[in-house]
Amino acid sequence: MLQLKLLSSRSEAGNIKSFVFESGGLTWLAGQNQAFVLPQAGSAEADNLRWFTLASAPSEGVVQVSTRIGPSAFKQALDRLQPGESIGVRDLDGDFTWEDVSATPVVLVAGGIGVTPFRSMLMERHARGKPLNAVLLYFSRDNQIAFRAEFDRLAAAHPELDVRYLIGEPISAERILAEEPLAARVPVYLSGPEPMVESVGNALKSQGVDLHQDWFPGYDERSY
Repeated sequence: MLQLKLLSSRSEAGNIKSFVFESGGLTWLAGQNQAFVLPQAGSAEADNLRWFTLASAPSEGVVQVSTRIGPSAFKQALDRLQPGESIGVRDLDGDFTWEDVSATPVVLVAGGIGVTPFRSMLMERHARGKPLNAVLLYFSRDNQIAFRAEFDRLAAAHPELDVRYLIGEPISAERILAEEPLAARVPVYLSGPEPMVESVGNALKSQGVDLHQDWFPGYDERSY
């Protein structure tokens, strides 16, 4: 198992915090996820292993994990990490990626901390000079919005990128389609708490939506 050293950490918004590790030579596609292991969180895998969708773009040359800090043993152990200390990584996985080089638009739907893969995707496409022909619907339970300044800068640099922040609204298929009717006709990427992605995803698929999903376990409509 590869060990990556922590370079820095920072608060993003509310209880969302980012941890930036050296890349250790890892390669990944924007939107993929990785297993992270902290033995100090407990002897059982249920305590010491968590999956995170990487928030960093491959072109940034670092591995960034952005997550809400909660009371679990893993999250508390992660929060205690100091620069120079290490975390284990293994089992890179996932096909929640936007690799199309054409100008075909997509709709990106984030529920709270489920926005992390979209940061990776958009930053990577920007770095590689690809079009950012997307509508990002960023649902947040409150005004504590991670990466808002970065998304606003990307939108300012790319007129084809439309970023909308939807604060305190329930996430539903009906709300998504009403907010952006284009979602009925183009690929939709839905990411967020597992129960929401499952239920809203089923509703969207029942209406024939071309859907890609990224499930974040451990979150619900109150904690996302």
